[in-house]
Order: sequence, then structure tokens, then C-alpha cells
Amino acid sequence: MAPNALHNSGHLFDPPKCHPGTRVAVIQAIMDWLAGANKATRDKGVNWITGAAGAGKSAIGRSVCERCTQEGILLASFFFGSTDGTRNHSKHLAATIAYQICAIRPSIRKAVSDYIEYNPLIFNKSMRTQFVSLVIDPLSACYANRLQILPHLIVIDGLDECLDVSSQRDILETITYLTTYSYFPFRFLVCSRPESNIKNVMHGVQMSAAVFKIFLGDEYHPDEDIGLYLRDQFNLIREGHIFKSSLPVSWPSEENVRELIHKSSGQFVYTSTAVRYTQSPRHMPHQRLDALLGLRPPFKDLPFAELDALYTHLLKMTDDPSLTVRILAFPAMYHKQCTYDIAKYLEIKDVEVEVVLSDLAAIVQMAPELEENNNLAHVSLLHKSFEDFLFDQHRSKGLHMDFAETRAWHILHSLQIFSG
Repeated sequence: MAPNALHNSGHLFDPPKCHPGTRVAVIQAIMDWLAGANKATRDKGVNWITGAAGAGKSAIGRSVCERCTQEGILLASFFFGSTDGTRNHSKHLAATIAYQICAIRPSIRKAVSDYIEYNPLIFNKSMRTQFVSLVIDPLSACYANRLQILPHLIVIDGLDECLDVSSQRDILETITYLTTYSYFPFRFLVCSRPESNIKNVMHGVQMSAAVFKIFLGDEYHPDEDIGLYLRDQFNLIREGHIFKSSLPVSWPSEENVRELIHKSSGQFVYTSTAVRYTQSPRHMPHQRLDALLGLRPPFKDLPFAELDALYTHLLKMTDDPSLTVRILAFPAMYHKQCTYDIAKYLEIKDVEVEVVLSDLAAIVQMAPELEENNNLAHVSLLHKSFEDFLFDQHRSKGLHMDFAETRAWHILHSLQIFSG
């Protein structure tokens, strides 16, 4: 099994969870789905939580795990991690799930251990076979005489961080099978970025009927949650920081808080990074906040190293990072741009723009144009902080785009297009 993949694994110090009082609406939507409170989602065996990079999907997943543990309905969890060799693949998924079930359902331990003893090659079989043999059959036998069984939840977080794309599909098809054909009432909460390969499977005929989708967008009021989190954290800094006596009486200003909310673009990863940077015990908090907001020169340590690593990783995963940043410069500079116009400037086909951006749904939004008789899309960024990253050479390094040079090139090329 993969011990690091458990939601309460000790290998992570202070793993991300939802700040008290935040994400109330989305967590309640998940709990209502589990309880069958909503007729429209009652028969959906899979709940897909998705959204932009840094939207707080893993924090929600862990918070749901903790709440469901308290209520006795969490069966197991598996948190993928792309940089951890023990949990960036699916090889140990079934074994890890089976281990957790045996831990909380002692009555099936003997059936599982006996099966493994007599079938030691089970972990070389297909994923469906592993789940049927080690999960479905033991649980079904154990609960065969129960008239009513509460749904039991399995949480799979970070599916996009399973490095083998074919395994991602295998996982989704397996859990759909479990929720559709198993006697035992499984419920799966799947958290992932909206990568194109995952979206294709989720929107397919087989999955669409079984999936309840929650997109972490404005519907769930992230700005209100981010504001609550920021104010609570700044209160803690004012009360407990070693240099609290140096803080101005009105620090931080409401304007400072609103600017941080705006820069967060609904993504908690920016907010939590900003708080960690500000609360450094080796610096004055108000000076660190001023550096974040560009009101004073930056300190030697870069505040958004974690966020920059995320953006760099996403860009370098594309086939042509150089072309990708040239495309993204348009929505970064002009906020919204048509795929046709971007393609015309770069002298490529507009479908190529869509293909390049198809794996960047974690930071890019493509919305269909409203005009009739075309299949074009408008491109916009989900992260205000990505603009800062792209045009700051210290942060984006080899992926950097010079703002002035890029704007001058766009103007020059416009003149050439319209004069030719």
C-alpha cells in the first residue's frame, strides 16, 4: 500500500484543510449528495470536484474526509501526488483502499487476507479485478443480509497527478463500474484539475450519467471565503507575531485586503502563500505585505515560489511552451481575446490555439463566442497572479514575456495586417 496517500498521513506537516467557516456551501453540497437529499443527484455515484489550479480542491477533500470520519461514513481515501514516487501512479490504489477498509471493517479482514494468500498475483491483475476481489466481494458478503446500508465514501484526490494518463481513465471507468453494478452502495468523491483527458472521460456517455460535477467557481463565493481567511490570519499576526508592537494601528487596511482578494482570483493557493510570506518571524509583517503589493522593493526570498513552480510545471507540460506563452500573452495583456484573432497574429490556425490551451484548463477559460455561425472561443485567464508571473523575469525565468516588447510587436503586427 501507499501510506503517504492517506488523507491523515503523517508525511505532510499541516496538510491543507479548509479554514473554519470557509467552503461551507460546497462542503454542504457534497454532504447533501452523500445523504441523497437532492433528487437530481441522488443516483449519481461519483462527485467530481474540479476547478482552476489552486482553487482548494485538496483542502476540500481533506475536510470532507475528516467530517465523514466523524460521521462514520468514510470508507477510504487516496491522495495522489505527482512528486511522490509512492503515490504518483495507480499501482497501489486498490491495495491502499483495501487496507483502509480492513482497518475499519474488521469483519472482512480474514476474507481479504485469505484471498491474497491464495492469489498472490492479484496485484498484477487489472484494476477492476483487484477492486472486485479485494473490495466488492468482501463487503458485499459482509453486508448481504443488511436491509439498509448507508452510502460509504471513497475519496480520490489529485487524479490529474497520477502521471500515467491511461491509468486516469482506468480509475474513472473502474469506479463507475463499482457505483453502477456493485451491491454495496459506494460513493466516490474525485478531486482533480479539469485536464482535457479527464474531462473527455467525465463527459463521455458512460460517465456522464453517473457523475455529479461541482466546479469551484463564483457560484460558491470564493471571494467571501478568502476575505474571511485573510482577516482571521491577519488578526492572528497582530495578536501573536514577535514584531506585533511595530505594526500600525490600522494594519492591514481594508484596501490592502481587497487588493489581495482581487489578486487571488478565487484561488486559495495565492492567498495562503501571501499569508505565509507575511507572517515570517524574521521580518516586519507590514513591510512584507507592502512588498507583496509592490509598495516597496521585494525581499531576497521570492514570495510566490510555490505558485511559480505550479505555473512553470503547467506550462512545461505543454508540447511547445514557447508557443504557449506567446498565446497566453494575449489574454494576459488584453484580458479576453478571440482564438481567431490570436491565431491571425501568430500566423497559425485558430484550432491550433485551442489544441495548445486544451491542457491548461487549470489556468485558462475558453468560452464560446455569442455570434452566430462560428465555432470560435474567447480566451481569458482564471488567475490574476498569472499575469504577474508571465511578465516578471525573476519569477517566470525562461518562460518570461517582456511586456513592452510584446505590446510593441502586437502593434507593429497589427499595422502590417491591416495595411496588407
